[in-house]
Amino acid sequence: MPPSTTSVVIDPIYNKVLQQGELVPLSATEGLDQAARVRYLREETEKPFIKQKLVPVIEEDRVVVQNGIKLRLTFFRPVGTENEILPVVIYYHGGGWTFGSKNVYQKPMRDISIRNNVAVVYIDYTLAPEGKFPTINEECYATLIWILENGPSIKIDTGKIAVCGDSAGGHLATAIPLMAKARGLDHDVIKAQIMLYPATAPSHRAFESARLFGGGEFGLAISHCDYLNPLYFGHHEEDRDDGIKNNIFAYPLLATVDELRNLPPALLLTAEADVLRDEGEAYGHKLINAGVPTNAIRILGAIHGYLHMSLEKECQAYKNSMHLISQHLIESFK
Repeated sequence: MPPSTTSVVIDPIYNKVLQQGELVPLSATEGLDQAARVRYLREETEKPFIKQKLVPVIEEDRVVVQNGIKLRLTFFRPVGTENEILPVVIYYHGGGWTFGSKNVYQKPMRDISIRNNVAVVYIDYTLAPEGKFPTINEECYATLIWILENGPSIKIDTGKIAVCGDSAGGHLATAIPLMAKARGLDHDVIKAQIMLYPATAPSHRAFESARLFGGGEFGLAISHCDYLNPLYFGHHEEDRDDGIKNNIFAYPLLATVDELRNLPPALLLTAEADVLRDEGEAYGHKLINAGVPTNAIRILGAIHGYLHMSLEKECQAYKNSMHLISQHLIESFK
């Protein structure tokens, strides 16, 4: 439970989530080998979402290949839009690059689709440790290229593409626009980037929010980051080779002003009681310094992962975030 000594007031819905147990149940996996530990984490983090009530949408799974990369995609669109050409939001899920699934993110993805009359494309990317950096990045980038090349055939407006993700997916929503720019795509191919409590930095401990909220009382703990990050990036931060340590696609906060300039308009939401809060906001400051139109907002009373936790009742943090996402899409898709 959250300590009484803190001045942070957590929304009652998220307080209830915290009282139900460890957000990332690492303590229950002590003594297991890595494969068993990862399998347990994936199964346990999936359980709360098995019986959730969902609004109906059109949902289609596809397996496609782009540049030799196999992509497992799910397409969502509002009921009744089968013959409409829609803008698209590419959604990258969170879960420390190691767990997370379509089931966990069904509610926010469906809500984004219905509230904004857009298609949403979900990527079932190869999870770590089976996929090491840059595997996930490359699958997400390949998805962007596949949509650009095939969008008209599936009634997607390739002139209105946005990327969106949370946590590890927020990292991907920062990295893919950087990759697109570095690889020569037109600067306006991606019309909007939406990043929710993203991981952006090579060291979480460099930020005050890690000290304030890293003990696990508010869900995500520094110990969770210490376990999960090396599963994708290969080593603990002090031991990583320079090819990863200095790679802006791994750590977008390292990008220079020139590398950030002309990136898509950004919406960046951070959670008040979150280890990753300050590094996300630091990235927002860098975007602003580079002249990128940026709306960066801290959501009070929220914890890491808040977007997919409003299962029983939508709290104000969720409603506000959905409204901000809608407004950003309206402005970006003009």
